[in-house]
Amino acid sequence: MRNALTVDVEDWYMTSDFSFDVSTWNQYEDRVVGSTMLLVELFDHYKVQGTFFILGCVAERHPELVEAIARRGHEIASHGGWHQMINRMSLEEFRDDLRYSKQVLEGITGKSVRLFRAPSWSITPDRYEALRILAEEGFHVDSSLQPFRTPLSGVSGSPHTPFQPVLNDETLSLLEFPPTVLKKAGMTIPFCGGFYLRTLPTWFLIWALRQVNAERSGLIYVHPWEFDPEQPRLDAAPHIKFIHYYGLNGTMKKLERLLQTFQFTTLGEIIGLQPNYPPVALLQPKGRLA
Repeated sequence: MRNALTVDVEDWYMTSDFSFDVSTWNQYEDRVVGSTMLLVELFDHYKVQGTFFILGCVAERHPELVEAIARRGHEIASHGGWHQMINRMSLEEFRDDLRYSKQVLEGITGKSVRLFRAPSWSITPDRYEALRILAEEGFHVDSSLQPFRTPLSGVSGSPHTPFQPVLNDETLSLLEFPPTVLKKAGMTIPFCGGFYLRTLPTWFLIWALRQVNAERSGLIYVHPWEFDPEQPRLDAAPHIKFIHYYGLNGTMKKLERLLQTFQFTTLGEIIGLQPNYPPVALLQPKGRLA
């Protein structure tokens, strides 16, 4: 059973942990090239390809990084333009941000960009229309609907396996591939990336993905800054420091164990292994914003 290997390419100061205004980003040390190339070289070592969801602003500043990723055979996808929360943007702002990222990435690679992941899983019920915009703008796959709720984002009770979204009785020409969770004893257990991967012990990560693989392919996701323990340590609130910095020293070893234990490939290839996915109606809240 193969699993999708995905990377959200953003720098340490661009995250929703700190929520720095874009206008201040030039104040912080740029480390994204080095940390991303660590992952590219790691994947080379294990002879695996992954899907890199790249911010448009990172691609514009470092086109050589995008070129290096694509040259190694990895799949190039969009992570939006400026790592802005979609549930805090208007739909038109989202469309503009999406077009910017797509244009930059396609201009560098010369290939169509068809996959998207929202920053911090920020497509929520009041922004389901963003899925229609994705389809209209030529995207075929989205990986943004986190099937559990956190203080930041997520959709409690949304499907945890891939599906075709249905909005207002229209089946969109888009596949939704949520981040993998383990369903056990009536619980939804996140483990497949980010803070959860950094926090949980390696034995549990392996056990949980094996449980998932007994039924279907899974997906893991990482961020380059999670492999950069030398990044600046800011004097933030205690819970922010814990969420952002915890486990940075052990992330590489955990990912290596997963690469040694499981088979991985791009998200696009995983999707191609199954021709049909069920349509699922997504209910929008009344009084949704435009």
